[in-house]
Amino acid sequence: MYTRILTHHPKTILLLACAALALLLSACQPANDSTSLPPVQPAATTLPAQPPAATQPPATSSGEITLDLSGVAQDQTVETIAAVPASADAPWWAAMPEYRRVTLQGYPVTSHLLQPQIFVYPVADLTAYNEVAGQVAADLQAQLQTRQPVDHLPFLPAFNAAQVMHVQDTYLDFQNGSGVRFLTQYDQGVLPINNYELIYTFQGLTSDGQYYIAAVLPVTHPELPATDQVSTQQIAELSDFPAYRMKIVSWLEQQPSSSFTPDLAKLDTLIQSIAVK
Repeated sequence: MYTRILTHHPKTILLLACAALALLLSACQPANDSTSLPPVQPAATTLPAQPPAATQPPATSSGEITLDLSGVAQDQTVETIAAVPASADAPWWAAMPEYRRVTLQGYPVTSHLLQPQIFVYPVADLTAYNEVAGQVAADLQAQLQTRQPVDHLPFLPAFNAAQVMHVQDTYLDFQNGSGVRFLTQYDQGVLPINNYELIYTFQGLTSDGQYYIAAVLPVTHPELPATDQVSTQQIAELSDFPAYRMKIVSWLEQQPSSSFTPDLAKLDTLIQSIAVK
């Protein structure tokens, strides 16, 4: 499990995070959004655990995924992750059915909170193991039908944090399905948009509705802060987080695909090459 304790922030930053956290979560999550996360302390961010992987799955396994790395990475590892039933001794986001996980090797972004990974979840089993994850799948299906602007886009894997923003939203088709890609960042406290946490994600469904595909791919931009640490100069700007977020979202929307690493167009090509059976 990835656990990040934000003890490196000055005391004034923690006071700022606590005061502004309510604004962040209320802005990131609609009040009637069934996937909204409960209020949490802004001192720590807990990201999904990486369960022990089984051996390479046979080619005939259900949920087999193929893709063209398209110059984005040098290799890939495909694993079958064992099911984790809901338990009073485990956090809610850990409960998931058996699924596939692809980890990209030789990816150009290495100094990042998350690994470049693609997940393939069986939709029929999501709700049985994790009600929140099942609702995310239902929300994505509705979003792909309406394609209306929303404050919060569906996202798996489950994070015990809030979706700070989403930008560069684009609907894409892959070999046997469709979905939406966007750039986003998840936090529990008030932090700048930064290269240590910013991700390109694709959230999609196969045409037969059997599988949910979630890509979590780190991206960076040369003009963003390298880390999630809050500098003294950023304190005043982050004190009005809604204004800061509006400003950074507007700026990110204007950045060309090629200004990011990897190029967003190359990541789109990778996503479009995916086939799941």
